Amino acid sequence: MVLNKSRLLRTLLFASRRGLAARSTAFSSPKSARIVFKTPFLRPSIALGTLTICSLYFASQGLLSNDVNQKNESSDSVGVDKSISPFPTELVPPFYPLTTKYVLMGFGTRSVTFLSFKVYGLGLYVAEQDLSLLSNLLCSSFLSKTFIDTDSTKSHPENVKATLQDPEKSRKVVDNLLDAGVRMAAKITPIRNTDFNHLRDGLIKSILSHPNAKTQQEAMNAGIQMLKEAFSKKGSVPKDDDLILELQANGSLQLYYLGKKKNEKVVMGRIDEPLIGKCLFSQYLSGPKPLSQSAKDSFVDKLVTLV
Repeated sequence: MVLNKSRLLRTLLFASRRGLAARSTAFSSPKSARIVFKTPFLRPSIALGTLTICSLYFASQGLLSNDVNQKNESSDSVGVDKSISPFPTELVPPFYPLTTKYVLMGFGTRSVTFLSFKVYGLGLYVAEQDLSLLSNLLCSSFLSKTFIDTDSTKSHPENVKATLQDPEKSRKVVDNLLDAGVRMAAKITPIRNTDFNHLRDGLIKSILSHPNAKTQQEAMNAGIQMLKEAFSKKGSVPKDDDLILELQANGSLQLYYLGKKKNEKVVMGRIDEPLIGKCLFSQYLSGPKPLSQSAKDSFVDKLVTLV
């Protein structure tokens, strides 16, 4: 319903005058006083009506807001789940203990079990300086001819999207992007209280589910041990805290923890075996069952705008 502002103001003024007139009459004659006494809801009804009209008017002016609007409609953040804080569209050091500035490409939630039990919000970021590299790689002759532009009836952006939605082709393309040194970051924000052991074990399970885990067992075993040691911080992780994973150009994976209540910023360990970071981000962005379908889909949609 479109609200006519001038009409609302006139109605508001009329209702206010009626309320004042009723109050004045009630105290100017005994008869009126008796009527008011017998109808105790008269003045409250007028007041309630006036309040309702006020609310409608000010809402139409954008002067009233609620927690949801304040939480989800910021120009520099996006709402991922109502249980956690919005995700920033940029991760900028030194507020975030990262090596460079990252921009948000995709976001969603990670769910487990057949009941789709949400466990954490996921944000996928790319280094701002590497956005052009990402675009150039997707337009390169090798990827274009081998994997991407195989359907002559589609434009290049359409083929990019179709390729990244394909379970098999997406593996190849994402692996090439990661091998080229595109820096990425993943922001993991628990939707429920958890602990570092659960977060660590979840990452290990996801990494071991990648096909390369079986073909490169020696490197994988060494990397998993590094990952276990990288979780130097122990104990609980409250809902809405952040675990940030930064995939660096050389393939190393650096871990950070941000505790909101205590304003903690902890640089945790680093995994130097590149297979770990590559497999993890490949699981985020490719394959038949990405860790968060919504995060992958929004990442792909954003990526298509760059080519």
